[in-house]
Order: sequence, then structure tokens, then C-alpha cells
Amino acid sequence: MTSASEPTLKATAKPHGFVTRGIHWISILLIGYGYLKGLDNVDQLADPALWQFEVVFASGMGLFFLFRLFWTQMVAGATRLPQAAPKWEHAASRTVHYGLYGSVFTIVGSGLAIAFAYRSAVLGDWFINATIAIHEAALAVLPVLIATHVAGALWHKVIRRDGVLESMTGKFPI
Repeated sequence: MTSASEPTLKATAKPHGFVTRGIHWISILLIGYGYLKGLDNVDQLADPALWQFEVVFASGMGLFFLFRLFWTQMVAGATRLPQAAPKWEHAASRTVHYGLYGSVFTIVGSGLAIAFAYRSAVLGDWFINATIAIHEAALAVLPVLIATHVAGALWHKVIRRDGVLESMTGKFPI
């Protein structure tokens, strides 16, 4: 149940457009694929074909997320929260979304740094080990942020009933 200070809002969220929805769901596929195919050991980068694939995949993912950030911030709008939503919901939404971007950019950047450091005669094991620690920390944080994002979407479906979830998914029968 909601209190007087947190009323159930009417379905007021404006739907995201086709491009924004597509970017959102492609992002999920890229992140999922990245987790599934991730390396078990940095020494796997000794294989030139795998090294090249990792660099191309990470670069492509980074560029895709840069485009996504530009699109949502400059073209399509980043949020569908109704203006009447409490300030804490707006703050939580911004924090989680920027956290998601920060995690992905950290994973991409540290992954590329690891790949190029592995081939470098100048950068030593200390650099690779420190970068691996950063990479693994971001890899651990990202699923927590994704789970928080999903929980927030479900909050808007079940508690708020304000159409925020449907703005990205379309209408559900329930």
C-alpha cells in the first residue's frame, strides 16, 4: 500500500519510441553475451584471433553505449517518470541509470586496457593486475544495478501503476 505522500499515480508515462526500445533491448543482449563469452584467464589473449575479437567487441560495445547515452540524453529523453513521482524516485532512477553507464564504460575501458597492456612491453603485471581488479569490480556491480533497475520497473508496474514499465515494453495483459 502507498501512503498519502506516495500516491498511486495514473498511467501517465509516455511510451519510448521504437529506436529507444531497440537500443534498450540490444543493450541487454550485448551485456548478456559479454558475460557469457567472457575470458576465464588473461593468458587467453595470447591467441591473436581472440585478442582481436575482444578488442573489436569491446570497442563496438563502447561505441554502442556512447550512442545510447547520446540518444537518450539529447534526442529521446532519458526518463519516463511522471513529474508527480517523488523526488527520491527521480534521484534513484538517475543514480541507477548513470551507474549502469558507468559500469559498462568501466568494463569496456578496463577490458581494452587489459588487452593492450597484455601486448605491451612497457606495462607490467602490476598494471594488468590493477586493471583486472577494476574490471572485476565493475563486472560485480553491473548485475546489482541491473537487478535494481528491474526492481524499479516492477515497482512502477505493481505499486505505482504509472505506465513507466510499459513505456519500454508495451502493454502487458495484467
